[in-house]
Amino acid sequence: LDLQILQRTFLLSIILFIVVTSTLQSMIEIADPIVLALGASRNRSPWKHFRGVSMCLFLLVFPSFMAYKIAHFFQLDFWLLILVSSCMLTSLQVMGTLFIYSLFMVELLQDRPLERMDEIIYWVNAVSRVLEFLVAVCVVAYGTWESLLGEWSWMGASVLIFHSYFNVWLRAQSGWRSFLLRREAAKKINSLPRAT
Repeated sequence: LDLQILQRTFLLSIILFIVVTSTLQSMIEIADPIVLALGASRNRSPWKHFRGVSMCLFLLVFPSFMAYKIAHFFQLDFWLLILVSSCMLTSLQVMGTLFIYSLFMVELLQDRPLERMDEIIYWVNAVSRVLEFLVAVCVVAYGTWESLLGEWSWMGASVLIFHSYFNVWLRAQSGWRSFLLRREAAKKINSLPRAT
């Protein structure tokens, strides 16, 4: 409350940015299964497809625009990088969703199903998760570098530890577990006799 009007405006704009970023992340978590279900179910309602795809396009463009604006407005530091990376993750997730949706729509227009569609979707999801993991690793690396060379604080160190655990370590474990399960499933399927 003791802050001047300009400082208070900056602080409120950052809080608003955090709220909007969290809202956009929740929106992609809601839109993702709906859009993929539209493509997979072969629903022919143009209005439903338009709503789903336009929401995804909004979630692709708007977070990138917000990240660009706030990165030009404030000096880049660890806290700002966390906010910007959250926007980048939302855009990456939407790109994966739109790519899979496009594959479903291409398959719909063809006479017969695409060969190895399941494998293509798996690798699109895998590339998307790897990119998300790399963004999280970059944030941790930058935060560590800034803590070692710049201003160190308990708050920054605790955020860095939480970020490292939840966004790097748990993502790496989940991705590795998914890869091993996929490899085991492929091995079992390939061991089955081919139908004549």
